[in-house]
Formats: sequence, structure tokens, C-alpha cells
Amino acid sequence: MLLPRGLICPLLTPLKPNGEIDTVGLKQLWEYVVPHVDGLSLGSSFSLEGVYLNCEQKQALFKIVSGFWDEKTPLFLNITGVDEACTLQLAQLTATLFASHLDKVVIEVLPLWYRSNRGLPQHLDNLHLQTKATFVIANHPLIIKQKRPFLKHANIRTAVFKKIAQRKFVKGIIFQGDLNRFFNYQHALHGRDDFSFYEGDEVSFLNQPTSDGVVAFTANFVPVLWEKLVKQVLNPAGIAKNDSTAIFALGEKLRELQNICASSPAMLKWALGEMGILKEVYSPVPLSSEENLKKLKQWLSKYGMPSNPESQV
Repeated sequence: MLLPRGLICPLLTPLKPNGEIDTVGLKQLWEYVVPHVDGLSLGSSFSLEGVYLNCEQKQALFKIVSGFWDEKTPLFLNITGVDEACTLQLAQLTATLFASHLDKVVIEVLPLWYRSNRGLPQHLDNLHLQTKATFVIANHPLIIKQKRPFLKHANIRTAVFKKIAQRKFVKGIIFQGDLNRFFNYQHALHGRDDFSFYEGDEVSFLNQPTSDGVVAFTANFVPVLWEKLVKQVLNPAGIAKNDSTAIFALGEKLRELQNICASSPAMLKWALGEMGILKEVYSPVPLSSEENLKKLKQWLSKYGMPSNPESQV
């Protein structure tokens, strides 16, 4: 399976206050985002709340989506659990739910959330045995340090990544981290031209786009803006000279939004609630601050509420 190139949205998980999946909200958010993205990730750590879903919530999420997914949109299923046992259960569930579509789904995992670097390639082998699907791994030191602040290695070590890259079923990485590590990982690939590097940091992508695409958290709220920017920057030959200023302005608008919402899926859910897409705006990750919510309201006052696709362009 070839991984999609372009815009991947780490879809937020609409939840009721009791922790149940809000099925209506999930479908409405799905329908709002899907037309504008090249792939969707469920339960992703890059949604900033996916790792806080428990095993039962992720199982319910995967079951609900398996009932209405039309196979047209590439689907990433993040099986990261609180521990190895939960992660294994989620791998087995995906193999059951998507048995006839395993050539069209991608298994995503953030292994350092629940284990160390030691024996990591072999652990991925064991997970792959459960599904036989394509895998992408996630490197997200910022969120790892939130859970394990004294962990010596919050990144996948380069020597370990080199071994992982020898596994042909691992087709890519969603990367968040410093530039030196990015280049070290690139050098460790040994010429694998079928391996995708997705940028997991929106600001880094806006500063220096990677050729494979971006996993953009704020695409939950402004998918049309992200769609327009990603198509332009990944196909620079098609940008007319008089469009450059507009693309720069679009990038600044997205940068401003990301800086406000960087650590708070609750704020994006609040905004989606204001749009009428979500009725339930509960998140396991609380609002970052009332000050940031005020800044988001100012952003909306400045640029307008994207109540329909036309207003986002």
C-alpha cells in the first residue's frame, strides 16, 4: 500500500461528558473534514487527546467508524494504548473489524507512550503479526514528556529507528522533534524510497514543508484553509507569482491559530461547537487557559467563523 501524500487530519474524538463516543458529532465532524483531506487518523496522538482515550473508548471509536467508512479516504488507526496489552487488543480488533480492508488502512502507533526503545523493533513485529497491515510509527517527544517527564529517551533512538526502517511493513513516520533528529532519521533509511515522512508539527511544516505532507491538528477546524495551503506548497510549480503573497498570508493565519490552540483540543471542540458541528464539546484535555480562549475569540473576530467552506478561503 502506498501512503497518501498531503494533508492528514488527526480527527478529534467527540465525547459525551460520561466518556461515551458522541456518534452524531463524530459523523458530522467526519463529513465536515473528509472532503478536504488526503487521509484521516483516528485516536491519534497528534490530536493531542487520542492517547488519553482508554481501551474501551478506542474500541468503540473503531467500531463506529467501521460502520460508515466508505474506503475512499485513507484511514489511519492509532492503536496506541495505555500499555502493551491494550495496544495488542486494539491491533487484534482492527484485524477483525477491517479484515477485508487491511490493504486500505494504516496502523499508527506511538510506542514510547507505553514502553521504552529497548526491543521496539521486535514489539512492532509482534503487532504486525496481528494485522498484516501497513504501519506508520509516531515520534512525539512533547507529548511523551507530559506523561513521563523524567524519561531519558522521549524520542525513538536513531539506532532503533534504523532497525525499524528495515521492516518493510513500516512505510512511514509522523515526526515531531528537532531538525537534527529529522536528518538523522533520514540518513538511517538507506535509500528506502517507499518511506514517507509526515511533519507532525504544523509550525515546522509552515516554515519548511516536507514533501510527503503534514498531520495538522487545526485541520479539524479549518480543513479548507489547510487543503489550499498544502496543495500549493507541495506543488510550487503551480503557484502563480501573484499568489505567493496570498499563500504567505494564509500561512500566517494558520500559524496564529496553531499558536493559540497548540496544546488544547478543547478549544477546537469549543469552536466546532460554536459552528454547530459538535453539540458535545467535552475533551479529556481541558482548556489550556481562559486567556487562550480569549485569543481564539479574537482570531475568530479577525478572520470570521468558517461556517461554510467558502468562508475559509
